Amino acid sequence: MRETLDISEARKRFNTIDRDLKERPVIYITRHNREAFAIIDIDYLESVMETMEVLGDPEAMQMLNESLRDIERGELIDQEDVDKEPPSQ
Repeated sequence: MRETLDISEARKRFNTIDRDLKERPVIYITRHNREAFAIIDIDYLESVMETMEVLGDPEAMQMLNESLRDIERGELIDQEDVDKEPPSQ
């Protein structure tokens, strides 16, 4: 559920709004009943930016798609098997 605050209410709650961001990572601020801007939790913002970076990297997307195809085909490697493999030279 979106949390929306009028700018006057946001000003009143400024000192506690960081706590609200732990429950909802984005709080929309309105001015004259129209969304004007948003306050975003920094961890959420960094996560979104990292996701966008991966989505914009053709090599990373190719590796992700190959991994998803491997999963669909059941071509998985157990972590125990990975741990047993000798380090590559």
